[in-house]
Amino acid sequence: MGKITASLAGGHKYKVEAQASGHTLVSDQPLSVGGNSSGPNPKEYLQIAIAACTIQTLMMVKDQRKWDIQELKVDVSIVEVVDPTDPTVKIPQIDVAISVKGNLTQSELQSIERTAGKCPVIKLVQDKKLVAKSVTKI
Repeated sequence: MGKITASLAGGHKYKVEAQASGHTLVSDQPLSVGGNSSGPNPKEYLQIAIAACTIQTLMMVKDQRKWDIQELKVDVSIVEVVDPTDPTVKIPQIDVAISVKGNLTQSELQSIERTAGKCPVIKLVQDKKLVAKSVTKI
C-alpha cells in the first residue's frame, strides 16, 4: 500500500492537504467549528472510503457471479448506539445500507450483502488493533 502524506495548509486552522497516488485531497472542518468548509471532514472521508470500497468490491465480482446489477448505491452513516457491554455508554456505529437495482433473487441479494462485508476498508475498521501511532519532531 502507498504512503499518504498530509500537512496543515498554510494560513488555515483546520485545512489539511494530503497527497495520495499523485492526487491532492483536501480535508477541512465546517464553518460552525472554525474551519473553512473547503472539503470533507475526516469522518466523511472514512464514510466515502467505505462506500467506494463496498461498490468497487461488488463490481469486481458481479460478472463472475452473474449478478444483474443495473444500479448500485451505498449510504454510509455514523450513529451513536448504546454499548452492548455497558448500557451507560454510547459508542459510534457505522451503518452501511446498500441499494441495488436489477433482476436479482433473494439468494443473490444475500450473497451481495456477504460480499460487501469483504470490502478491505470495512475489514480495516473492524480490526481492534487499527492504528499504530508515532510522533517525530521535525
